[in-house]
Amino acid sequence: MARFRVSEEARWMVYLGLSLVLLAASGLFLLWSVGYMERGSIATSLLSALIGFTLLSSSLYTLRLSAYVYSLSRGVEGEGKQR
Repeated sequence: MARFRVSEEARWMVYLGLSLVLLAASGLFLLWSVGYMERGSIATSLLSALIGFTLLSSSLYTLRLSAYVYSLSRGVEGEGKQR
């Protein structure tokens, strides 16, 4: 099985791209939730809203993870101190 190697410098970009994809998907599900609510599909609307908020939470978590990986690749420790 082939394994992809990502350099330390580009690893944070992978997390950033993943978080943006999750953010777009969460927006789509939240918009679908509003559309289902207009048509009177309450259960489907609530399920779509739940999925949307879960994806939004995942997106924010991966954005934070991207910031951590970026700071580690740049050699930043704690309160703005350089290594």
